[in-house]
Amino acid sequence: MKPLVLIRTLVLTAGILSGAFLVFTGLANLPRMFLGIAVILAGLGLGALVNTALRKAGQYVPPETIADPETTNPVLRFLLQPEVLIVVFGFFFNFFWEVSQIPMYEGINRGVPYFGENTVAMKIFFVRTFWRAAFLDALLLVGAHLLTLAILRERFWFSKGGRLFGIPALAVRPWVGFLISTLVCVAFLIYLEISAFDQGLWAYSPRMPTLFTKIGLTPVGGLLVSPTLVFLLTRRVCRPGAPRA
Repeated sequence: MKPLVLIRTLVLTAGILSGAFLVFTGLANLPRMFLGIAVILAGLGLGALVNTALRKAGQYVPPETIADPETTNPVLRFLLQPEVLIVVFGFFFNFFWEVSQIPMYEGINRGVPYFGENTVAMKIFFVRTFWRAAFLDALLLVGAHLLTLAILRERFWFSKGGRLFGIPALAVRPWVGFLISTLVCVAFLIYLEISAFDQGLWAYSPRMPTLFTKIGLTPVGGLLVSPTLVFLLTRRVCRPGAPRA
């Protein structure tokens, strides 16, 4: 293995494993959790810098697809279905995003006394609140995928594009699907934010930038990014040789 490739592998592995350890062992300890997220992002950033050096040295090899979806192994076939991959990728991205927004809300920690305490009660609260919220966000991405599928009449629209309502003359590229799915997610989130705000389910802290008082901008920002990111990751894994958008 070439030295730069080895460095990239070590940096990515160390960053992701150590960051994940800090996150999942510090569920009720916010500084530890944010440190874990920072370590993961730093590992990815350093890996990207090494990729830049590899390109300049003419040693960069684009990543291959993890596995061929035409394999006969039934378990692997299930895991490589796009809907399953969307849930997996969507859950992990949105879990970190949900956690990062803690300072933007009030009452999210059941009062100040729990804030930052590494107690069993706080861990259970985190599991019930943030893991559930991340899973619901992942299901929202699947719903957006299925709606986009119905509009473009193509299950793998994120790789191949599609045709609007099945009309051959209205063939579109994948980025149109990314736009549709993002609009679906953001529209649903805005409705949810307004509804929850009116019901008093949560309150925004002074740190939260808002639109029309009731719409928090950090959750909207997350869903402006996550659909395209998740669908691009899904495309990388389940569609070998897929054309780029």
